[in-house]
Amino acid sequence: MSIDENKELIRRYIQAIDDNQTSDWSVLDEYIAEDFVAHNPAIPGVSLDREGMKQAAEIFRVATPGRHEIGMQIAEVETEGIAIHRVRDGKIVEYWSVTDIARVLQQVGVLPGP
Repeated sequence: MSIDENKELIRRYIQAIDDNQTSDWSVLDEYIAEDFVAHNPAIPGVSLDREGMKQAAEIFRVATPGRHEIGMQIAEVETEGIAIHRVRDGKIVEYWSVTDIARVLQQVGVLPGP
């Protein structure tokens, strides 16, 4: 896939998350590979695989209603402070994020503090 096709995949993936209004996250199977691995700090009780991404999407759907805004999307370089997705054969196979998800969830009251 080209860089532009990879960017479009990520935009469609984010759109699918934003558009889902139910706890059924099977829609993400279209975007996330079966052997997907996330490389960011885990949310307590949530795995870093495809099923964990579905669990995380549901936590955010319930806890932080709203939509994502992609201010800038860069696939040509890696840079700190953004989510990085590795794409293979039209599906997301790896994900990195420098965001401390657990702390955000603590701040909005979804997870207890330390």
